[in-house]
Amino acid sequence: MEVSLMELAYDDVRNILSVKWSDELSVESAQFFDTIVTLFATIREKQVTNLVVDSGIPAGGLLTGEIIEYFIQQIPNTPLKNIAILESPDYLWDNNLYQVILLLITTYELPIAVKLVKNCSVALEWFPQSLFIETSEEERT
Repeated sequence: MEVSLMELAYDDVRNILSVKWSDELSVESAQFFDTIVTLFATIREKQVTNLVVDSGIPAGGLLTGEIIEYFIQQIPNTPLKNIAILESPDYLWDNNLYQVILLLITTYELPIAVKLVKNCSVALEWFPQSLFIETSEEERT
């Protein structure tokens, strides 16, 4: 039986891409790196502005230097505006992923908001709110 390593679901109406990884996939594996490459290709191809990340229950490992370097190279070249990370049973993993993305946003002064959320419903509520705030600020100027 073949296990899907990553699932992507795109909502073109709200421009939201949801990504979910298999629980059997170690973040230190070559297969995980391949899924990251596919994820960023999809973000660029569909011009995604809102991303929901569901890491599931990671099968161990830490984000490698190679993956972090790939994030550094790719995130600035995307139209991403909002990244919602769904909480998993592994708080340390969630916090690690959140901190890596936040560090990239801060270091490279990227116009991206990131938030750790309880579930997909909260993420969907947060996206329009952050889009409304951005639009309102533009209208004032």
